[in-house]
Amino acid sequence: MVSGTDPVRFVCAGMGGYAWSIAQRFLEQDALPSPDAKLVAMCDPAVGQFADRVAMLDQRGIKCYPDYQQMLSAEKADAVWLPIPIHLHLPFTEQALSSGLNVVTEKPVAGSVQEVDRMIAARDRAGKEVLVGFQDIYAAPTVPAKRLILDGALGRITHATVHASWPRDLAYFGRNKWAGAIRVGNDWVLDSPVQNAISHYLNLCLFLLGTTPATSSQPVEIEAELYRANSIENFDTCALRITLAGGIKLLVFFTHADTHMHGATVHIQGERGQLRIDDDGFALTGEHTAHWPQDQNKHASMIRNISQRFRGSLGPDRAVATLEIARVHTTIINAASQCAPITPFGAQRVHDAVVGQTPAGQDRVMRAVDGVTDVMLRCVEKRQLPSELGDVAWASPGGRMAIDQYSHFPGPFTSQR
Repeated sequence: MVSGTDPVRFVCAGMGGYAWSIAQRFLEQDALPSPDAKLVAMCDPAVGQFADRVAMLDQRGIKCYPDYQQMLSAEKADAVWLPIPIHLHLPFTEQALSSGLNVVTEKPVAGSVQEVDRMIAARDRAGKEVLVGFQDIYAAPTVPAKRLILDGALGRITHATVHASWPRDLAYFGRNKWAGAIRVGNDWVLDSPVQNAISHYLNLCLFLLGTTPATSSQPVEIEAELYRANSIENFDTCALRITLAGGIKLLVFFTHADTHMHGATVHIQGERGQLRIDDDGFALTGEHTAHWPQDQNKHASMIRNISQRFRGSLGPDRAVATLEIARVHTTIINAASQCAPITPFGAQRVHDAVVGQTPAGQDRVMRAVDGVTDVMLRCVEKRQLPSELGDVAWASPGGRMAIDQYSHFPGPFTSQR
């Protein structure tokens, strides 16, 4: 536990990509009259490529290091933030815990449940905290909405859906060595829309359906259909039907393979009302009504909640994403990959589409399959998987397995055959 009321002192691994975005959120804290957190150092093995950033940070008294362990040893920090590639989360977390630091690791927490379990064991041995950057858990409306669900505002929950179509171009899948990959070296990453880009919304729905204020609902069975349009290892489109404890059916449909943008939408249906979450906010309707606008600065809320949790001062109107919450999400990812093959859409259905331009004026091109979003919306309406609709030419039955005792990911379906 971090003592006192001074800002929690963070160090951060990485200086490029998302790590730099996190750094900006910390720098915004400097303008607050009573900041929750302070960034004291960053590190990157390619620190020499960030001369302008190093100079700016130096002016603010923030040190930069070329080596992670060197930074941990040199700085008197309270916590480390890890906006780094998926396969590095476990070893970097273990190093930080061994150095006596609390940890924030970005989502997804890991590539396999066994890695999450190693993190939990390391956390418990160290007596420190490890939290995960599932930003919607930290948003202001989340706990009030969950409290109403737990208080029975929706009645008995009957079913839920989460869906989104987020187009992603070729540059997205080529941005690093793990984008769209199943593994990097010997490490599982399972990068996909449900593991990474759109994962927040599945995790949020699972948390809202949890039967206690600080837990997510536990999955007991999964049915999965996985599809691919891009030239990647893993899938870029998925349809999942997850049976949760208590018999609730949760349908999930995410795609990166349609030019049509459809914002992430969560729908939880009860016998006496419903909760809908989309870009406009949280709307509870039925016998009880309530509306919360979207938290416009989820990252600030995340830093505040995490810092207060590390100090032991987090109020009951806020939540954090624990390793146990993240483990539920990882279980679903692992089980879907293990039980279902990846079905290519087929070359005759995939075409290149221009979806905008880069800052340099070049076309942004993506691999697209027309009509995937329309299929998604029909699946959501009927609560069916694509193969169950009966008229989707590219659809193919996937796989199904019980996951209530899931504890080890042996590898994806293709490696089992």
